[in-house]
Amino acid sequence: MLWPDLADILRGLLRQHGLDPNRVENPESAWRVFSAFLAIEIDGLESEPASNADGFDVSWGRYSWSDELPTLSFNRHLMVDEARPDWYQPERWRLSLDMVFPDLPAFTDVGELDTQSSGIYYERPGSGMDDAVREALWEVERYPALQALWTSRPLWSVIGFGSRHPRVGDVGAFDAQQQVAYLEWRARYG
Repeated sequence: MLWPDLADILRGLLRQHGLDPNRVENPESAWRVFSAFLAIEIDGLESEPASNADGFDVSWGRYSWSDELPTLSFNRHLMVDEARPDWYQPERWRLSLDMVFPDLPAFTDVGELDTQSSGIYYERPGSGMDDAVREALWEVERYPALQALWTSRPLWSVIGFGSRHPRVGDVGAFDAQQQVAYLEWRARYG
């Protein structure tokens, strides 16, 4: 699989499982799809054996791009092999499924927890990845605010893909469906 198509592949997988990429029903269902997505092999990644070219994490917080609302994200981190004749540095990319939630009392601590991520795991499919997934979800299970997010319905969701920090940016960069979901949310919740 070539890396530029990854966002479309994740959108397709979500749809195959009855989830709208712009309004996933719940994080648990989205995680099942995302964890299957992690098993897809990608061509064109950094080829050095110890490069940590393909990893994932679960992150959470309150960000300016989500109007400081509670957010839960599933991220796949990639190092793309971009050889240049005069200089070489692998490019860092991240594909994220970001879910934004209403500002409910159960989510109050999401932006203030002592950690904002499970940490990045670089295991590939097999028992190592199974262990890494369990460990990442352990982070979610140990915080009541994250447990509440995990079982709640997001207001909207978005798939981002870009170099370094793809979520940086304005909602004006949303595609038409994402913009509709965002505007409906704004109309309901101000």
